[in-house]
Amino acid sequence: MHEHRFWHTMKVYRAGSDCSPLTDGADAGSADARVAASAESLGADLHTIVAELVRWCTQQKAEPLPEHAVPGTTDRQRALLAALGGVAGGLADRSASAANRGRMSIFPLEVDRWCSSIARPPDRLLSQLCQVLEGDIDPLALTYERIVAGPNRRRLGTFFTPPSVLTYMRQIVHGRLPKKPATVADPGAGVGAFTSASLRWWPRAEVHAVDVNLVTLGLLATRSNFAIKSARRSTTGRLQVRQDDFLQWLNTDWNDLRGPRLIFGNPPFTRHQQLTRTQKVAAQTSGGRLAPGKRAGLSTDFLAASLNRLDSEDSLCLLLPANWLEADYARTVREYLWTLTKRLVELHLFPDDMQVFPGTQVAAMVIFVGPEKNRRQPLILHRISGSTRIGFSSSEQEKVIRQGTTPPTFQPPDLRQPMRRNRSTLSTTEALARVAIIRRGVATGANTFFLKTNREVEPLPSHCYVRAISRLREVPGDALSLEVHQQIAKADLRCWLLQITESDAQDPEVSRVIAEGVRQGIHERYLCKVRNPWYAVEQIPPPDLLIGPMGKQQFRVVTNGAGAIPTNTLYGLRMRQGVPSSVGQRLGEWLAGEAGQQSMRAIARRHGDGLLKLVP
Repeated sequence: MHEHRFWHTMKVYRAGSDCSPLTDGADAGSADARVAASAESLGADLHTIVAELVRWCTQQKAEPLPEHAVPGTTDRQRALLAALGGVAGGLADRSASAANRGRMSIFPLEVDRWCSSIARPPDRLLSQLCQVLEGDIDPLALTYERIVAGPNRRRLGTFFTPPSVLTYMRQIVHGRLPKKPATVADPGAGVGAFTSASLRWWPRAEVHAVDVNLVTLGLLATRSNFAIKSARRSTTGRLQVRQDDFLQWLNTDWNDLRGPRLIFGNPPFTRHQQLTRTQKVAAQTSGGRLAPGKRAGLSTDFLAASLNRLDSEDSLCLLLPANWLEADYARTVREYLWTLTKRLVELHLFPDDMQVFPGTQVAAMVIFVGPEKNRRQPLILHRISGSTRIGFSSSEQEKVIRQGTTPPTFQPPDLRQPMRRNRSTLSTTEALARVAIIRRGVATGANTFFLKTNREVEPLPSHCYVRAISRLREVPGDALSLEVHQQIAKADLRCWLLQITESDAQDPEVSRVIAEGVRQGIHERYLCKVRNPWYAVEQIPPPDLLIGPMGKQQFRVVTNGAGAIPTNTLYGLRMRQGVPSSVGQRLGEWLAGEAGQQSMRAIARRHGDGLLKLVP
């Protein structure tokens, strides 16, 4: 999965092979079993080869790729990725030689430059790499992960799909599709796990791998060619690797492709804070009437845009973060899925405490949306059991009849509630989101700089800072009053949030604070870097209630009489316009009481250490 960026031109790569194709009825399962067995037998060698590849890249001392080529990476990482082009080029040469073509095929222009700009690894290393490329575990993906550390992959949303998850998704699509797809699109294709699998599973389908990262595209092209050759299938005219923004590609190319079509893959896990304003606007346009809110991550934008482009015989199966199931920004998507009663919709939920993608700290799920039928279809909720090591299966499933109003979330407790409520029930129960707005606090990008003590704000104009709170343990009771905030301030704790604008920068004291931030390098931190100016943090209205998102048994609920602005370590709950203040007071008492605590525990995500976490 890769960060969605905007490129001015689209380049197309067609991969070819002289291997004889199997017929549509060929035994794909036996080929997959042979590939998996090969990977197991070569497991030890695989990691040794990956280490040798990284060592060889280090020895090349290549010039770093430009920053825009692989956003979020360091100069050193981009230098190693530049050297990795020699590996992709060497594999391409070998594939071309095997096909008697003199060169594998025509890469996209920037990918071709990447592959051609540096020396090739030794033949011995390439030969060893070719052997393990036929396995189920991708050595090129492992090499990329070794070179680009986890925190640097977050900007691109680059987290590769474990083989066991891919196998589980295969069971879903093979059991639900009435016809084999003529076209498969892999959004944010990465190094091509879904692309290679699609070429094996549907030998007559045209497979489009769409991504913007030239490094992973080059690795995808070479790896897919070897993987398909190992299964004795031809890729001639079937594999098309497109260096393009998937959302833009949906609007320009999708309608011209043969049906039935399947969107099948693992979109980028890029959070909304890492998207530019231009990217968010383009995502909204692509999603059309289904466009989620601007706080949606890129994967939710991909889901909305994909649903928006499905024809009656098309389907999709995507691996996604689970937060869209309950987030307010995805309400339009959930409401649309609730009305798609002629399509089978399946939600497959991994356990909350399972890290399907190590290091992401996000729950994962799979959504399947089938082609239209003549009769009403259910929404089916699956609970997944297993592990990335032993594999996954659906251990529990529940059918939901989609009628009445859309549930407030697609989490199991809400989906299990009766869809029809009589008036007497409505008079005593109500969805929380209908009376209050819930959101995280302000993400400053550097709390140690933007949160100040009494002494630090004393020289500043009073309009340049506001009351703030970042830790509820600083509040002794269940109310943050003006008096309590004053006590926190007297304790020399950071309880004032800077709110300065460009016009404020003319003040000498404000200018001094800004200069100190530049000296500390605060302006280069990611959230600061994407703001203009970098020191202008988001301004939000103060919430009525403050909620601590984590706890073993209890969640702190504090009334915000001081009007303090929370940081993103807390959640704020603000009553909607027109809701009487008395309702807010009663709501706070209810949330702090046993009934409210029990309701929050029921929807919280459970981590392995017993910690509960609320995700609004």
